Amino acid sequence: MDQELSKGRRNLILINACVMTFMATIDGSIVNIALPTIAASLGVGISAVQWVVTTYLLAVSSLLLVWGRLSDLHGRKRFFGAGLGVFTLGSLLCGLATSLPVLVAARVVQGIGASMAIALVQGIVTSAFPPAERGKALGFIGSVVAVGSLVGPSLGGVLVALAGWRAIFFINVPIGLIGIALTILNLPESRGRKGEEAFAWSGALFLFFAIVSFFGAMLAFQEGALPGPASLALLLLGILLFLGFLRTQRRPSPLVDSSLFSSRIFTMGVIDSSLSYVAMFSYTFFMPFYLQTERGLTVLAAGALMSLFPLVTAFLAPLAGALSDRITYRPLTIAGLGLSALGLGLLATLGSATSLVGIGAVIVLLGMGSALFQSPNNSSVMGSVPRDRLGIAGSLNSFFRNLGMVTGTTLAVSLFSLVTQARMDSVASGGIDASLFLRGFRVVVLVASGFALLGAAGEVFGKRGGSKK
Repeated sequence: MDQELSKGRRNLILINACVMTFMATIDGSIVNIALPTIAASLGVGISAVQWVVTTYLLAVSSLLLVWGRLSDLHGRKRFFGAGLGVFTLGSLLCGLATSLPVLVAARVVQGIGASMAIALVQGIVTSAFPPAERGKALGFIGSVVAVGSLVGPSLGGVLVALAGWRAIFFINVPIGLIGIALTILNLPESRGRKGEEAFAWSGALFLFFAIVSFFGAMLAFQEGALPGPASLALLLLGILLFLGFLRTQRRPSPLVDSSLFSSRIFTMGVIDSSLSYVAMFSYTFFMPFYLQTERGLTVLAAGALMSLFPLVTAFLAPLAGALSDRITYRPLTIAGLGLSALGLGLLATLGSATSLVGIGAVIVLLGMGSALFQSPNNSSVMGSVPRDRLGIAGSLNSFFRNLGMVTGTTLAVSLFSLVTQARMDSVASGGIDASLFLRGFRVVVLVASGFALLGAAGEVFGKRGGSKK
């Protein structure tokens, strides 16, 4: 925004951003618990219905940078509002779908809308709030992400039980309409750069197909949808397409402004964010298997124990963001990644008889680490770029986060399989020896701890000389 806003209007903008963030976050996880019900309802196998999840993630990830750049050229309000509209329409179409192909296509529509809005949330909040309040505002966004991750599966279970699987999509429609109204009535338009610069369509196409190939290969390998050689071939194709994208960036008006990466705060911030998500999603993927398969906890008990992580993050994220507004962010980001590395290292000491209290304490430690790092880091990243580049900066930050999520899960699965020589279906069915499972689990979390330490080193050495904001 390019004008002074009242406190009430800023808060409404924050609420609007939180609404979209919450819907997009829970839609990344709420569907998982309904997959068996959807498969039975549509008469398809569970492996086929996994595409309902995969296509959504691909649609979100592949278009983030496109919307960020377009919003800088033409204004953020119109793309944020359009994103809410497309997401709401996609949700309605998902709920009305009567076959798997239709549902998958509707999820693509939903993912396009989510991508359009997610790409702009950080830029909109950063632009609306002055530097002295930016960290706290972005901290609330972090809390919403944590709460969305927490309630997604449980809310999905309740909705499916009470009203059927279509309800998990229909619930987005009235909320989305409220978000659209708030956007139209309250969100001021940013000054675009239309006429000053052109949009690089060739670069956008190269990047789109590169991300679809690269992420698709990792997701397909992770879910066992493609054999190893086919996944590797798709991965190599993605790399080649990305090299083609880099060539297009030498032309005038590139899709990604390379000057953003001249800032060490921005560059190390997005890299360290990606590393933190690699580390955390390694934990997120395998911890339920440890709790249920190794310790014999019920799904409910395991979910309750793991919910400590997002609960702690949701509580501490605004506090950490507010603290970063008052002091320099680096002590917080360094401490956050350090605590994450320590917590992941402690997970490697878990055995078959570790007390649940001890396990809970480690999970709390991981939640503290996430809260201390994410909000201050996001504030520093978004505060390091010009206001007319907030769209592409926020979408880059989101893209690196998604890259870390997908990479972390795929790396964890690959490491575990390499160490144990066991397939994930044998782990899910409990058909793996306990000592063998623990051996693979410990390697995964120790490597994840290493990624968190690498991120901490980046905060210590990579941002030296940077400004506070």
